[in-house]
Amino acid sequence: MKKVAKVLAVILGILIIAGGISCMFSPVSTTAVLGYVVGLSMIFDAVGRFVSWLQEKKDGVADGWMLAGSIISAVFGFFILNSVALQLGIDTFIVYYAAIWILLHGIFTIVRAFKIRRLHKEWDTKILGTHWYLPLCSGILLCVFGVLCLFNPLLMASVIGVFVGLGIISAGANIITLATTTEE
Repeated sequence: MKKVAKVLAVILGILIIAGGISCMFSPVSTTAVLGYVVGLSMIFDAVGRFVSWLQEKKDGVADGWMLAGSIISAVFGFFILNSVALQLGIDTFIVYYAAIWILLHGIFTIVRAFKIRRLHKEWDTKILGTHWYLPLCSGILLCVFGVLCLFNPLLMASVIGVFVGLGIISAGANIITLATTTEE
């Protein structure tokens, strides 16, 4: 990698990390723009599908389904980008969806803990299942947190925003690492 490209990659990585830190300090605002991100993703998907369709058409193997998918993605993306109500609906859906996911994950973890306990008793093992109470405690905590998030969606929005920020910081760190470890 050329020296100028490395320097630019490091600068880009630092800017991305700064953006991730910004997301972590305003997590609810970060979550509030996820609907917009979904709309943009649909537009990018539409462009990618259309370019692929053009290449397949050039190769003589194109079908109308990819073109139809491109058009549908573009239409949905356009509607989402131009509708605050749709963006808010997506943001709300993501928050409640994540809260329900956490609650269900907690329930499944509790069920698994009791299954581990039962196996431990049935097989009279010395090692297997001796700490069955750890997943039980984890499952209970997940259930409590899931219920709290269902009744206080801003809490879930904050958590999502923090995790988005952490993901962005990780991406920036990866860019810096790649730029500084590759040879010229």
